[in-house]
Amino acid sequence: MAIIGMIIYGLGIVGSLVCWIMVLIKMFTTEKGPLMGILGILCSLWAYIWGWINAGKTGLKQIMLLWTVAIVLCMIGAAMTAGSMATNLPNQMEMTPRIPSR
Repeated sequence: MAIIGMIIYGLGIVGSLVCWIMVLIKMFTTEKGPLMGILGILCSLWAYIWGWINAGKTGLKQIMLLWTVAIVLCMIGAAMTAGSMATNLPNQMEMTPRIPSR
């Protein structure tokens, strides 16, 4: 289950990165100065908020929906991976060699 979680997480990361770059391009082309684009590079949360605020007038609605889905996929993948690893923790603890005390 951990492998499936990691794959889902990876897909979410790649999708989020692609959407972030597309929003950054739109930020640099629609804003009057480069300040918003630079802020979007430094803080992807700002790019995400800006994208949703301007989704209607810049035509970013589908990209922002995909970005939101990608973020949800990251959360699901991380939860699946963490849950799977947490349930395997007792098995891993039993398999570790114990060093005898003197």
